[in-house]
Amino acid sequence: MPMIKRRTKIVSIRLLDEEYNQLKRLCESRGARSVSDLARDAMFGLMQPSTIEGKVLELDVRLVALREEVARLSRMVEA
Repeated sequence: MPMIKRRTKIVSIRLLDEEYNQLKRLCESRGARSVSDLARDAMFGLMQPSTIEGKVLELDVRLVALREEVARLSRMVEA
């Protein structure tokens, strides 16, 4: 049976409520188990931008941010 390495290091960042909610929605849409898994995959994808998966992940993150910004601007216009 292969031995599973335990992760022992923690990276901590502060987010606005809306930023965290965006990550949770992205997590659900991508089928990630947790925000931590999503963030870990994104970080490693960005560390290897020459891979197709890293580029797709970066574009996906940018697309989600763009959609959120359009939604925010739409709410401002409607108000």
